[in-house]
Amino acid sequence: MELIDDINILKAFVEENEFCLLYIQAPDCGLCSIMLDKIEDVSQRFNNLHSARVELLVVPEVAGEFLVATAPTVLLFAHGKEVYRAGTFIDTMELERVLEKWNENII
Repeated sequence: MELIDDINILKAFVEENEFCLLYIQAPDCGLCSIMLDKIEDVSQRFNNLHSARVELLVVPEVAGEFLVATAPTVLLFAHGKEVYRAGTFIDTMELERVLEKWNENII
């Protein structure tokens, strides 16, 4: 999962990839580390899904730009539009179902 450290690069990432996942985490967050591994496992099953992660302290603008109030947060975008959002205790089974649904629509 690509680490992005600039808000403009992050916005371009979302705009340029027709199917992408953004993982937002906080430093020194144990849950963020645990969920990152789980989210990476799920996202790697989809060949056309581009995924990136960003740290709130490194890119604080992400909170306002994407209306993020908690970490970790997962955002899924299709054609530049947010189609799914989950925060804190992310249900990876639900995420996988949503990814499968959107993956079929993108292909």
